[in-house]
Amino acid sequence: ALLGEAERLMHVWDVPAIYYLAMITLSKCELWLRQGQVELAAAWLPQLGETYGAQGRAVAPEFHPQLALHIDLQQAALERLQGQAEAAERRLRALQQRAHGLGGQLVGLMAQAQLTQLLRQNGREREAQQQFDACLEVAQGGALLPFVELLQHQPQWLRERLLARPVCPLREALLGQLPTGQGEGEEALTEEGVLTEKLSARELAVLQLIAGGCSNQEISERLFISLHTVKTHARHINSKLGVERRTQAVARAKGLGLLR
Repeated sequence: ALLGEAERLMHVWDVPAIYYLAMITLSKCELWLRQGQVELAAAWLPQLGETYGAQGRAVAPEFHPQLALHIDLQQAALERLQGQAEAAERRLRALQQRAHGLGGQLVGLMAQAQLTQLLRQNGREREAQQQFDACLEVAQGGALLPFVELLQHQPQWLRERLLARPVCPLREALLGQLPTGQGEGEEALTEEGVLTEKLSARELAVLQLIAGGCSNQEISERLFISLHTVKTHARHINSKLGVERRTQAVARAKGLGLLR
């Protein structure tokens, strides 16, 4: 919704599309990948690559000279989701070299961290550890953004790797970003001995409003999300808590200590 509003305002203000359209589209692709909408990202990323990639037809906007690098980074993420591990690995390794040559240290770090995740997913643990250690060395200046995916999807592994490292500001900052309990997407053991998947931050926010007596429309307005998205979150909440109705979800969440 925010990206759509930004695009609308640019159009209203007569800002030439060359200055904003590629970045907004790339942001949408990144969002679609995070949401699992692979088909949408697969439809638009190749077009961006053909236009602004390394061999593209157009020059990147002057205030985003590293646009081609960011497009490559998202294309690698798309290839990973499509099961094209070898293609993603080749792209990420090449991207690290290109980013270094173009002064894109942050993009290179993001590629390196994404490669760490890819290697782990493919059972190449030793290589993943080496890649992660190298990534930490380069990131000593304090860059946390490249580690977001590892923080979200590999919290326990990340904790173990960090605790094996010497104490330094970056190590402590990353440890401070890790969840104190179960990581995102892991399972939590309830007092009843039943395994339930942990709710995301957004799902918990929706659940809190449900508990407060808000309707779906009111939740939509308060969280600035669509009605469809509210209903989707509600379904996921019920599924994760093993219930069928809103009232049951609230009661169960209170019993688990998720709500007060």
